[in-house]
Amino acid sequence: MSYKNDAIARRAKILEFLVKNKETTRTELAKEFHVCVNTIVNDLYSIEKFAPVYTKQGKGGGIYILPEYKSNRNYLTDIEENLLYHISERVDKNEKKILIGIIIKFTRNPLRIYNNL
Repeated sequence: MSYKNDAIARRAKILEFLVKNKETTRTELAKEFHVCVNTIVNDLYSIEKFAPVYTKQGKGGGIYILPEYKSNRNYLTDIEENLLYHISERVDKNEKKILIGIIIKFTRNPLRIYNNL
């Protein structure tokens, strides 16, 4: 899935990425979400308004989220996600789109989605 044209979805995934990884860089996020670094800078500006995200410049710098921040989002377990992928291979095209949408909505691992489409 491409997040190029959907800023809201991309920003939600960036926040989830930070919750999972705790730190990153603008370049890493740009590669992860297939957008330019300037887009990531704008996204971070928006995210900082509602989440405890901050940046540090220089050596050892990057983008961070406060460690105590917890997302209120429920995620699929690996077993649940694997089952949905397994089922998605046995249904028609429209049902597969729905199942993949559910996985995207509740996954902890957005990179896996790109590999399975």
